[in-house]
Amino acid sequence: MADTTKFKSVGLDIKSYEKLQTICEHQRRNIRQQLGLMIDEEYSKEEYNKNKVNSLSLGAINSLHARD
Repeated sequence: MADTTKFKSVGLDIKSYEKLQTICEHQRRNIRQQLGLMIDEEYSKEEYNKNKVNSLSLGAINSLHARD
């Protein structure tokens, strides 16, 4: 049995699973690796990291310090 502190199960409909299998075969990854990659790519988009500062430009500094 998998360690539930490190791994979680997710349900996926058959049609989506088959599509994912095709992607995995094409990109030579297993399902865990492929889903991890897809999730990391989506999560790295700016919309999920609005509070994360990537640079210290004036715009970034202004967004950190709200004006009254």
